[in-house]
Order: sequence, then structure tokens, then C-alpha cells
Amino acid sequence: MSGEVVGHDVGSWISGPSVDAEPVRAGDIEAGDRILLDDGRTAEVTDVRTGDYYFAQGRGQGVALGWKSGSTTSGMMFRRGADILQRLPGGQ
Repeated sequence: MSGEVVGHDVGSWISGPSVDAEPVRAGDIEAGDRILLDDGRTAEVTDVRTGDYYFAQGRGQGVALGWKSGSTTSGMMFRRGADILQRLPGGQ
């Protein structure tokens, strides 16, 4: 811990680092795009595959997004094409 005091902003949001991102349909994400993961980390999309996948609501058309974050963390996420992800502007 740095000893830095962290306070609440108006509306109960905690102040801290932030990044600008744009909402984009998962079906519009391309390899090379940088996105925000569900846990707030940034990741580069390494590959995109479309197909039929199993979701909590049942089987349907979607995209599989391979991603990497840093030098040692990577993964795969499956989203419906209409699901909204947060894409970072180039160079972030």
C-alpha cells in the first residue's frame, strides 16, 4: 500500500485511474483491438472466431475472442455478437 488516501466521489464512485473506452458490439471486435476485461484489466484481442456456442440462455451464434494481458496472462471469452464490450482507442 502506498499510503495514499482514496475517497469517494459524488455518486459513490471511487477516484482513481481511468481510461476512455467506447461501447462496441462483440461481433464488431477485431484482432488487434484492445478491450477492457470484466475485471477491469486491459487486454489485446489476439484472434476472433464466429460460430455456434453454448451460452447460459442456450446455444446461439456468437464470437470467441482470444486475448492476452501483459506477458503471462491470456484467455478466451465467448460472447453473443450483440453483447457490448468496451474497446479502447488505439495506443492505450
